[in-house]
Amino acid sequence: MPAPSIFAVIRHMFSRALRETGQTLDRVGVRGVVHAHQGRRMGDDNPYWFNDHLSRHRGIMGLLRRGYPVVPGITSGSAGANARLAGSEHGLVEHGQTQDVAFLAPCATLIGNVQLAPNTSIFYKAILKSDVAAYGVNTIHSAEEEERWKSLPVGGYERKQDAGMLDAGSGIGHPTIGGANGGGIYVGEGTNIQDACVVTSYEGHSKIGKYVTVGHGAHIHSATVGDESLIGMGAVLKPGCVVESQSFIAAGAVIERGCVVNSGEIWGGNPAKKLRELTAEEKAKLRVQAEKYISVGNMHNHCMELGGNIPDSFLEDADSLTELSAAED
Repeated sequence: MPAPSIFAVIRHMFSRALRETGQTLDRVGVRGVVHAHQGRRMGDDNPYWFNDHLSRHRGIMGLLRRGYPVVPGITSGSAGANARLAGSEHGLVEHGQTQDVAFLAPCATLIGNVQLAPNTSIFYKAILKSDVAAYGVNTIHSAEEEERWKSLPVGGYERKQDAGMLDAGSGIGHPTIGGANGGGIYVGEGTNIQDACVVTSYEGHSKIGKYVTVGHGAHIHSATVGDESLIGMGAVLKPGCVVESQSFIAAGAVIERGCVVNSGEIWGGNPAKKLRELTAEEKAKLRVQAEKYISVGNMHNHCMELGGNIPDSFLEDADSLTELSAAED
C-alpha cells in the first residue's frame, strides 16, 4: 500500500512525544507522592518504595510503516483489518463467547502487522513479530484492499513499490534488511499461543487458523497452520510449509521448507516425517484442548486490566489488613 503521508509521519512523532512526556510526568508524580508519605530511610541509597500501578511493559508495538497490532477489546487496526475480522474469514464469534481477546500476557510482544481474532490467548514471553511488511498505518481502508495486499507476491515489484521512499533498499535480497518484502501474522479465533513462542513473517504471511494450540517455545516462520491443529512444544515450522487442519506436530519436530502436512496426520522428528494418521477420537480432542485454553486465558485476564500487577480487590484487602493491624497496635 502507499507509504504514509508526511502529515501522518508528523502526527505519529508528535503524538509519541506527548505520550512519552505524559508517562514520565506520571512516574515522577507517583514517586513524589510515595516520597512524601514515606520519607528517606537510613541505609539504602534509594529512598523510595515504588509501586507503579500501571505496567509499561506490554509490548503492543505499532510501526508507522509496518502496521499496528490488532487486539480485539484492546486495540483496533486499519479499516481493512477490522473489516476482515468482522467478515467471512473468521466468521461470527460463536454463541456465548466474547468478542474480545481471551488473554494477552503483559510480557507478550506484538510488533507491526499482527492481527488477532476474538478469544485468542497469547501467553507469557511469546513474540509475534511482523516488522518487514509494507503495511503503513492508515493506508488500507477496506477488506478488498486488505486482500489485495495479502495476495501480492513476496519480493515482487508491486510490494517493493508499495514500500515507499524510506524502503528504497528493499530489493537487496535479504528479507530483514531494508524491510518491506515480508507479510503479516494472522491468528484465528480461539487459538492459543503459549509461553515463549516465536512467530515471524519475514518471507511471507504466517497464518494460524481457528482453535489451534501452539505449544511452549514453538517457532512458526512464514508458515500456514490449519484449523484445530496442535503444534507441539519446541517444534519449528520453516517458511513456506503448510500444516493442514486437524494435524498434530510432535514436540521438537522440524517441518522443512515447503513441506505439506496433510489433514489428520501426526508428524515428528528432525527433519519431520509422517508417523501415522490421527484417530477420530484424537481429532476431536484437538478442538477441546484449544477451548480449554480459552478458559485458562480468562482466568489470567485480570492481569490485562492492570498491566500485569495484582487486582484491585487484593490491594483493597491489603489496605484493610494494614488498617486493622495499626488499630490493634
